Amino acid sequence: GVMPIIFASSLMMFPALVFGSSGLGRMAQGWDEGIVRSLFLAFSAAFSRETFIYNICFLLLIYFFCYFWTAITFNPKDMADNLKNYGSFIPGYRPGKRTADYLEKVMFRITYVGAGFLAVIAILPSLIVSWLNIDWGIAMFYGGTSLLIAVSVAFDLVQKIDSHLVMRNYKGLLE
Repeated sequence: GVMPIIFASSLMMFPALVFGSSGLGRMAQGWDEGIVRSLFLAFSAAFSRETFIYNICFLLLIYFFCYFWTAITFNPKDMADNLKNYGSFIPGYRPGKRTADYLEKVMFRITYVGAGFLAVIAILPSLIVSWLNIDWGIAMFYGGTSLLIAVSVAFDLVQKIDSHLVMRNYKGLLE
């Protein structure tokens, strides 16, 4: 989903907010303002959206939040218990702890690949801006999270329409 990107982008706005010139007056009281200003501007420039440091930090945060979000939303022990309670099992794995360990291993691998694709989708607009020298608004409109949100909304709409069509067919069979 889009939640890891939202969390990562929120955290990546923090350095720009802190090191931006808006809070410089309050933070520099009693210090040599020229040195502080140059340090803050250097950090602000290092964490601008087009820089290598920003993209690497953004990528690492996306990976972190993908694993974090998956750990919150998917509990392999509960899933293994549900499979056991309903009489289901994964072939080759005994119900219980071995099934939970297997699900956790598979979840780790799937999350790694999914986080990679999510990171590519999130960083692609920044790379397009850097390489093609186009406006940020255009790159963000045609790529990144907006594309991911549009596709997931369209997919959800298709699923809802399909479920309504199936229910309509069942109503016809019952009458």
